[in-house]
Amino acid sequence: MSTGFFADIAKIAYEGPESENPLAFRFYDRDEVVMGKRMEDHLRFAVAYWHSFAWQGGDPFGGQTF
Repeated sequence: MSTGFFADIAKIAYEGPESENPLAFRFYDRDEVVMGKRMEDHLRFAVAYWHSFAWQGGDPFGGQTF
């Protein structure tokens, strides 16, 4: 997102397993090759808006999930 809720947060980076930064990847390194493909190509990150930003955990499929 270039604008909106997270405009003031820097891009989350890989810092390795010893990192104590809560906003860092410790094990996911997008450039590491696993079985011939980069991790970034294997894993597509996404957020379900209704579970993450619409508190109470409500979704279009039923009641709250939290």
